[in-house]
Amino acid sequence: MSQNAISNRRAFILLALLLALVVPGALAAEGGKKVVIPFDFVSKFDDGRYGQMVGDMVWKKLQREGGFVLPESMLDVRDTVASNKIELAPDTPLAKVQKIVQEGFGADVAIWGSVERVPGNEWDVYDLKIRCVDFSTPKPTVIYQVDARTKAVSEIPHLYVKAMVDKLYGRQPGGPPPVNELAEANWKKNPNLVSGGDFETAKGGVPKGWEARGGQLREPLGNLVRWLPEAGNPANHVIRLTFDQELGDSFGVMYYSDFFPVEEGATYRFQCRWRTNGPAAKVFVKCYDVPPSEYRAEPEGRPAAASPTEPYAVDNRREVYRSQQNLKGEKNVWNTQTQDFTPRHTRYTPRWGRVMLYGFLGAGAVEFDDVVVKQIIPASPGDLVKQPRQSLESGVTVEEMEENERRGKDEKK
Repeated sequence: MSQNAISNRRAFILLALLLALVVPGALAAEGGKKVVIPFDFVSKFDDGRYGQMVGDMVWKKLQREGGFVLPESMLDVRDTVASNKIELAPDTPLAKVQKIVQEGFGADVAIWGSVERVPGNEWDVYDLKIRCVDFSTPKPTVIYQVDARTKAVSEIPHLYVKAMVDKLYGRQPGGPPPVNELAEANWKKNPNLVSGGDFETAKGGVPKGWEARGGQLREPLGNLVRWLPEAGNPANHVIRLTFDQELGDSFGVMYYSDFFPVEEGATYRFQCRWRTNGPAAKVFVKCYDVPPSEYRAEPEGRPAAASPTEPYAVDNRREVYRSQQNLKGEKNVWNTQTQDFTPRHTRYTPRWGRVMLYGFLGAGAVEFDDVVVKQIIPASPGDLVKQPRQSLESGVTVEEMEENERRGKDEKK
């Protein structure tokens, strides 16, 4: 084994040791796991920008699902590729790829390929090639290989990359992902971002970490929204939303937590207990950014010219992402809702989050307790590099769209 391979193996072992310091038993869990290296895909049509997006996407999917040892970020892979002048294409002989993977990275499995826009078509048509090969045995094993022309850009993550990931994990398409040990450990140890999520501390009938008003008309607490002891268990406190048929079938009743910080691209887990005697219930975790503006809000709400040091105020926060969670469960018993979500936006950056509890449809009461939001997987460095797009389904950046528009105008002249 080359010195580079030994160095990289030591790096992965060091990563496992660091995990073990944070997560008891993590080092033992690393034993027997294969090292997977996702490479940036070739994309000559845009000098590799979209290929890097595909590489980041594959890395992130594997990081979320767990079960393999990965490089700490795609930046580490890119540094090694650049410093060693490595070039990988879909038609690179497997023997050459094996040498790169084993000697350059000390790894077992490689994922690489290409994605090229098809000339003469709209933006969503691409020629996609994916290679996923296991080099841990003397004879390489092809896990997944595809050469396809997409009909929509969304097919890349939702069809082809998903199929590759299923093959890599050896499961039937659509099967449950393996348990992510790091995510579960973080769920146990990380702090709850929702202050006062257990509703046990309040002042003047207002729970700590929650708003003093509720409902569409922002009424003071005590009518539609109440903080009170749980029936039959006075030592525990809950939030109760109560409404009649007319209100339930129209606006419903909502109640917000205070804002808490979030990181775009990180994965969070929401959990709460809830019960209803009839009405339906939902939870929204909304995330916000402050779009650039020439004005900022004065304390009394009047706009004022922005200053160089304060281009805008947090009062101008706008929703840019939401996780809608439809609560399903039996009536008159406590149910538990658990759901993961990852704040993202193509143009803006989710920076703050808050929970909205919501009851609607019919008359009656909905109660909530033990509201928790925790970060379970941190964002990758690649998530911090954003090329604005019109939507998450599109691989075409706003810059590319503007350039295409300029080119079209030039051709008409």
